[in-house]
Amino acid sequence: MKSILPLTLIFTMVVAFENCASNQGNQRTGVSKVNTGSHLAQIESIDADLKSSTLSDESRDKLIIRKGKLLLDLGKYDETISTLNQVNQAKSNPVQLSEWNLTMGKAYVGKNEYSKAIQFLNQSEKLDKNANLMERKKLVVQSLVAEREYYPALATLTKTYTKGNQKKDEFYYETAAKTYLKMGFEYKNTGFYQKGLQVANLGLEEFPNNETLKSIQKECLEVLQPEGKL
Repeated sequence: MKSILPLTLIFTMVVAFENCASNQGNQRTGVSKVNTGSHLAQIESIDADLKSSTLSDESRDKLIIRKGKLLLDLGKYDETISTLNQVNQAKSNPVQLSEWNLTMGKAYVGKNEYSKAIQFLNQSEKLDKNANLMERKKLVVQSLVAEREYYPALATLTKTYTKGNQKKDEFYYETAAKTYLKMGFEYKNTGFYQKGLQVANLGLEEFPNNETLKSIQKECLEVLQPEGKL
């Protein structure tokens, strides 16, 4: 029977990894660096345009959604949500509503309210299945992992990359390996650590310089010691 490191040490390693992986995940799929001055100037311009009495409902809603996206980029999640709630959903077309739901979902991800985020992201896909498909799916998977819905997260991840023969990228390997690592800790089962190590090793064959995968590989090996092997 494989011996496992003390639970307090495992917990410390998992938390440290999660903080690192979370930061890298945000860089990969979240808010990128923005020109704050430019965004604020655009928001001011939109506010001025919204005061026009000649705007059609469609034009008004487009401006509101654009403003919401700018606020999202700035990390102003509550303001994003309150701004987007000004959109007249009853009169919006499906594509526009899909974009609205996607932006709302991102805002709730930013607020760490993942169950709400999943609802908006799924609704976005129902309205427009093609636009932003991979971005949406990745956000859903991240949210499911954050909600400790590990099996649905892995199922969604697998389906996303199997459908359409999507090439497995760094996000796939990082997320799958991280999920197995978390399952190993939560369920106190070395089998999940072994799976996490296998995925990390496969990912490193494709992306040998990926620091997140190297970290997962190290954590799994330390937990599986003294054998340190499958």
